[in-house]
This record gives sequence, structure tokens and C-alpha cells, in this order.
Amino acid sequence: MNTRLENNTDSINNVLEGIKEAAKIITSTMGGTGKNVLIFENGDLHFTKDGVSVAKKIKFTNKEKDAGAQLLINAANNTVLQCGDGTTLTSLLVNEFVQRLFEEIKEKPVNDVLDYTKSKVQEVIEKIKEQSVKVESYEEIYKIALTSCKSESIARLIESVYRKTGFNASISVEHSENLNKTYPEITNGLTFDSGLINNGFSNQENGNCSFEKPEIHVFDEVLSDTEEFQKVADYYNEKKIPLVILAPDYSDGFIRWALFNKINKNFQICLLKLPGYGYSVSENIKDLKAFLNGNSANKITITPMDFTVYNNPDKKKIRNRVKQLTSRMEVEVEDFVVIDYQKRIHRLNQTAAIIYVGGVTRKTADEEYDRIEDAVGACKSALVEGYVEGQGISLMKLDLECEDWFRDILKSPYFTILGNARLTAPKELIPYNVRTRQYDTNLVDPSLVLIKALENSFALAELLINTSYTLHD
Repeated sequence: MNTRLENNTDSINNVLEGIKEAAKIITSTMGGTGKNVLIFENGDLHFTKDGVSVAKKIKFTNKEKDAGAQLLINAANNTVLQCGDGTTLTSLLVNEFVQRLFEEIKEKPVNDVLDYTKSKVQEVIEKIKEQSVKVESYEEIYKIALTSCKSESIARLIESVYRKTGFNASISVEHSENLNKTYPEITNGLTFDSGLINNGFSNQENGNCSFEKPEIHVFDEVLSDTEEFQKVADYYNEKKIPLVILAPDYSDGFIRWALFNKINKNFQICLLKLPGYGYSVSENIKDLKAFLNGNSANKITITPMDFTVYNNPDKKKIRNRVKQLTSRMEVEVEDFVVIDYQKRIHRLNQTAAIIYVGGVTRKTADEEYDRIEDAVGACKSALVEGYVEGQGISLMKLDLECEDWFRDILKSPYFTILGNARLTAPKELIPYNVRTRQYDTNLVDPSLVLIKALENSFALAELLINTSYTLHD
């Protein structure tokens, strides 16, 4: 290891410079008229003004400067993990806190500066919470998404999904594997990660299997005895009712028997393995049984990867299952189990949707993916904590007694957006659309994004203030 031994803060000057340069690059994309960044990678050139896409590509050759850049990006990623958006805002605030706090400690005790800043950050957070407006309309969803992604088409797409699923929607974003366009898919069925165990059960040209009005039977043991099932198969075949069987596994002979009945007796049958691992197997069975009407469903589609059951389930059964999951979730301590319960509840309530993102090229699809993911995250955050006036106005208007340097930190988002548009401050403190050059109350920011950006930015600055040396390979 090489140890830099300069006195006081001299040895981390390059780290601070890395933060400053990374922030300058990322925040150049901020606002409605944010600038493009040209990325040169593996001999390929492309332009982007998406802050997330830019942050992913920043890498400095100087190790200490790169350490600073990666610290800033990690803080921004923490904000995104916590509330789904906030890359550019966190990048800006990290640099503001770091640069100004290092100036302040030149003439004041470090702990006094940190204590003062921490108390003011907390005061700002409380005031943001007090000002937050609860989301109560789908038009507000549109405004939140539009401010985040700066695309009317994307914002309307997200709004349309929420209109179909409701505010409690579980919306995920995925890459489209087959189409070069972006589209939503509302999950009217219950999907499980278990597919065709043998391609011979396919009855579709695309290699999938699909049955209308199937009977679905679930077993908790490996199936091998075909004699008792032949009577069942003959009964359902005579009634022209498709049969789907789920079990932990099947003997080779049982699979051959099922395929023989399908091919030679024209029996509509398919074998599936019970989905999940460990505790999730039994939970999946409970979900499925709550969703079925006895053993019946309206439809089932099966691919080599998964199967989806479509039905109009008994609402009472669904409510009881959701109530059971909710009570378990409230006492669960493992985060991954809580998340699993939340997903189950959304699926059972039919409030889930997937936005599949496509593009003419993979790079355009990746950039659109990041923008949609940010916008969906912003909407989810706003539904949790509400929203405030956008474009930095909420921070500008705070009724807060504080020192000038702290006030300048709060002003930085507002003036950065104006600076990127090469505009001076308008007369009124009202959200100002730098693209249309008009006041625009449609510009709003999720309160949770502001809160987490402030918390994560100050947390990193606090760590750096108490750092005197860097060690690197």
C-alpha cells in the first residue's frame, strides 16, 4: 500500500477534486434543458442527458480522484435504492456539502460545524414533511413522472398504468427481449417461476402451452404411480377438460405416461414442478389455491420459464389470504421476506404491472430504461411521502434561520437548473419551466427524494470531514 502523509486535509484534496469533477459532469444534465454528455466506449460514441447513465460511466485515471467520484456515485446510488430517483440531486448536494464544509472548518472547530449542519439538515427535513402534498389524482402522477423523466410520452405511459392498477400498484421495469418499442403489461393473472418440464407438452407454435378452463391439481409428493391417474385422465379427457398437474417432481415413467396420453389420446395435459424454493414453495401453493375456484381457472399459459393462471377469484378468499400475509409481514424481521410478502399481496390484489422497455438500439433502450425506472421510482416515493414544489423552489422558500453558506447549499438545485439553461432567476419564486420559459406548477419533486438526497449527501460529507489520509494500492 502507498500511504500519502500530507498534513491535515492535504492528502484528500484529489478525492475532493474527484467529487467536484464528477458532480460537474452529472449535474450538467440537470433540469429541462440539461446538456448532453458524450460517452466514448469501446470505440462507440453516443450522447445522453440521463444522469444515471452518465454516473455509471464516470471513471478517472487518478486513483484518488476516482475514489472521490465513486464515493459521490455511491451516495447517489443509496438515494436511488431508497426512493428510486435522485441521482443528479444527490450528486449536486454531495459536492455542495463537501466543498462548503471544508471551507467552514478552516476557521471553526470541526465538531461545531458538523453539529450545526446536522441540526439544520434535520430542520429542513421536518419542514419538507410539513409542506408535502399527498398524491390524490392520476394527473399528479403524470406531473411527478414528467418532472423526473422530462418526457411527456413516458409520463403519460406511467400515468396510464397507475390508472389501470390504482395507487397501490406494484410496477416493475424490464427490458423487452423481442420488441424495439416500450409498452406496459398489466398482470391480470398470477405468474409463477416454473415452466414446461418437457417441450412435448407444448401445444402452441411458439413452444408454449395454453389451456382454456383447465383443472389444476396440486400435490406435495413426487408422482410415479400412473395407474390411479389413468382413471382421472380418462375422465377429464372424456369431458374435454384440460388437466394441469403440479408436483415437486415426477418419475421418468410418469412423464412418458402423460406424453403418451397427450400424443395418442389427444388429451390436453401438462406437468409442472411446484414453483419456488424452501418456504416459498408452500407460500406459492397457498397463493395459487386462494386464486383458484376450487381446482378451476379461466385460463393458464405456460412457457419454458414460467406459467400464469388467469381467473376471477373468490374475493373473500383473496382478502383472507392478503390479511394472512399482511399480519405476517408486520412481525417479520428479514427484509427479503417482507419484500416477498409485499409482492405476493400486489399480485393477489391484481395491482401489478410490468413496463417492458425496448429501443432501436440497446443503448437507446438502456437510456430509456433508466429514465423510466427513475420516473417510476419518483412516483412510488411521492405516494409514500407526498410531493413539494419542484425545480428547487421548495428549498428556496424554506422559512429557515441559517448561515449564508448553508442557505447557498439549499439554493444550489434552483440555480444549477437555471445555469444549465443559461437563465437568470425569474422575479417570482414559482417553479419555472426552463424549456417553455414560463412558470409551471406542474413541476414537482417527491419529498422523499429531497429528504434522502439531503441525508445521504451530508452523511458522506461528514465522513470526509473526519478523514485525513488516503491509502491505495
